[in-house]
Amino acid sequence: IVLFGSNPAPNGAETWPVGNKQNITWARTGSIANVKLEYSTDGGATYPGLIIASTPAVAGTYEWTISDAIGIQTRVRVSDVNDPSVFDVSNANFTIRGSLLLLTPNGAEAWPVGSSHNITWSKTGSVSTVKLEYSTDGGTTYPNTIVASTDATTGTYPWTIPDNTTPIAKVKISNTGDENVYDISDANFKIIGSLTL
Repeated sequence: IVLFGSNPAPNGAETWPVGNKQNITWARTGSIANVKLEYSTDGGATYPGLIIASTPAVAGTYEWTISDAIGIQTRVRVSDVNDPSVFDVSNANFTIRGSLLLLTPNGAEAWPVGSSHNITWSKTGSVSTVKLEYSTDGGTTYPNTIVASTDATTGTYPWTIPDNTTPIAKVKISNTGDENVYDISDANFKIIGSLTL
């Protein structure tokens, strides 16, 4: 068995998000009927993650819904179901990442200074804590920290709007454990002043 055949995937350097569907590909030589697919999270030292116990070898591909096994040392092993000594593994590590989706503020809101509004999000995978920041220049920079770390599982954070008025504000949410996992407001929202007569 040669893992990944002529179209390597995953053979190293890929980044696959938890819950996405990705094809594992291999080529076989000889009369191998079925293969077992497993994954490692420690660079190939062990393979405790079962993808599928048996799938037809002739197919040469299997669509994997990526497991919640976030890490940067992931490898896949394909082996002959009837003879586990016949196997191949990814040539190098690939990455499994969680994902974040910022829901509010996502554009068109107008939030007055001093008022309280919830920043809301959803997550996929075992992201434990997130950082929240805001931009006053339409997302060019994010120099303002709302909170350095908060529980990602809550999906909400109450924000008292600062005295930093702008018509082009955006919020950024990022995984504190992996800054490459982030999302930002889809469009600008406004931080506005208020008047009381």
